[in-house]
Amino acid sequence: MDDATDGSSAGSTAPLQRLSAAVASGDWTEATDAVRDGWYELAADHADEARAILDRVPVSVLRAHPLLAMEFGILLNQLRFQRFRALRFFVMAVRSARSTRTHNLSPVDRLLIRSSESAAFRLLGRTELSVSAARGAMEVAHALSDEERASITELPRILAVLGMSFHYGDHHEEALHAASLGLAEASLTPPSNGMSALALLAGIHALRGDLDEARSYIEHGRTDLWTDRQRNGYSGIFYRVAETRLAIERFDASRARRELDSLVAMTKGRHTTEHWALVAETDALIELVAGSPGHGLARLDEAVERRGGDGGARRARARLARIRSLLHLSLSNPDGAAAVLARDLSDGPAARIERARVALSLGQTGTALNDLRAVSGAHLSTRQSAEAAAIDAAVLLRISATPRRTAAVQRLGALLDRSGLRLPLALLPDPDLARVVAALEAEGYAHVAAELPKRALIGDVEPDGLLSKRELAVLEQLMHTSSIAQIAAANVVSANTVKSQLRSIYRKLGVSNREDAIAVTVERHLLASVD
Repeated sequence: MDDATDGSSAGSTAPLQRLSAAVASGDWTEATDAVRDGWYELAADHADEARAILDRVPVSVLRAHPLLAMEFGILLNQLRFQRFRALRFFVMAVRSARSTRTHNLSPVDRLLIRSSESAAFRLLGRTELSVSAARGAMEVAHALSDEERASITELPRILAVLGMSFHYGDHHEEALHAASLGLAEASLTPPSNGMSALALLAGIHALRGDLDEARSYIEHGRTDLWTDRQRNGYSGIFYRVAETRLAIERFDASRARRELDSLVAMTKGRHTTEHWALVAETDALIELVAGSPGHGLARLDEAVERRGGDGGARRARARLARIRSLLHLSLSNPDGAAAVLARDLSDGPAARIERARVALSLGQTGTALNDLRAVSGAHLSTRQSAEAAAIDAAVLLRISATPRRTAAVQRLGALLDRSGLRLPLALLPDPDLARVVAALEAEGYAHVAAELPKRALIGDVEPDGLLSKRELAVLEQLMHTSSIAQIAAANVVSANTVKSQLRSIYRKLGVSNREDAIAVTVERHLLASVD
């Protein structure tokens, strides 16, 4: 659990010395006390030494003392090639904490274990269990006495861990609540122990499009209460992501790249950080804004490959589906974008908005409106509302004038004016962007489009370059057989029709034979079933 390392300045060696002496003498109660008191300091400042000490503790002891097992798992998780071993100790700690032998745990220990249980389940991809444990931990935290609360020096970090679980479980209001409580408990003596909470608040608000809120936390994070090590360390990942997202909203790719590259996590520990998908998504978005979608797609694939099995997990694919779809659209490949969404993103408001964007690129205005209609009334973030409004206005401007068209443009202008968001406009196809900007200017909202880049981020798609549904059906059969007769039988058409359709497919794909057509199909994700 990378949230353990808050990147504070090096602390005293007292917790480490206590732990070493306790383990040497076999005093497991004292060892547990030392870990409890130095929970985050041991992981942040003395990881190598603490890991070596706990490695000498018998497994039977770790099983009976969940705090020791969980701390050992946290320390092992910092090593790229020890992650699976770390998971074993996370599970051991959770099982031990749930056993009847630990029913006399103090509220403080129970809070530590339940928060770590939440983080462990989050790391294992068990989102629902992670959220459930986080809610249990919040109940324990709310029930603490003033004396118990004062005894937990790392309460801000614990609450940030819980906020992280809520965030990844898509319970953003609970995440903001937990992080706000954590920041309120933070020390006012630099370096404060509240960076994890502050960063989470800044990051969630930036990701959801609440830019003014994000800026207020970023400005607070720039004060002397925090250090560069905190801002650039593991606990500062969401802080730097927030800075990066604000730069992206200004279409300042160079500034965004500098902000993201300042993260220690990009050069140390990037293989183990659970936030790798967030960093990879942001990294690819920078390339999109910089006008290098092909490079962005390559970097995204590299990040996924580096993660091994985690990169191909359903949760990771879903997290990266939106940016992957946008990159394909930028490369004028709406078929690939549609295939990615169909394969990786389950139905819901986010999926509907992205499908509407793809439908717009394909000229399927009816489909786009149907997808947008499905999200009306849903609880959307500020960013989602602005993106849906931008697509809605673009679709209505493509069809005959209606009273709703003017209302849609006015609503979009008001949303962009109030939120300060600009990216939702830039993520429209080039011809639509020009129409929407002109309509906004006519309604008195010229200022919301004044800083847009000169070139659109989403490429225009030539209608003649799109594969028809019949051609896609032929292409799917071509992936499995080269027999014209078999393809014709499968599609209930004549052999001559198949030959004509193949000539059209080859022309549109820019190839001259079956092998190259298959290669392009796979590369561009033209068929979700093949992927």
